[in-house]
Amino acid sequence: MRKVVCINDRKLPAGAEVVEGKEYEVIEEFLNNYDQQTYVLQGIINGGMTKLGMRWYGYAANRFADLDALAVESYEHVYEEN
Repeated sequence: MRKVVCINDRKLPAGAEVVEGKEYEVIEEFLNNYDQQTYVLQGIINGGMTKLGMRWYGYAANRFADLDALAVESYEHVYEEN
């Protein structure tokens, strides 16, 4: 499974559980009705209803960074310093 870390937990819909800086496993990826890449995450609530009564399912992928990409970037940065 793909691992991601949350980089933006501001202005989440009611019932959303992601926390900035926490790692999550993606169990499903899809494009939602607005052509936004969306993740369904393991172990947390992935749906609910907004304050305006609109249903939501999954979290926008732009709220997350790929953990593998961050590890490579961190390694390259350390390598450049030495």
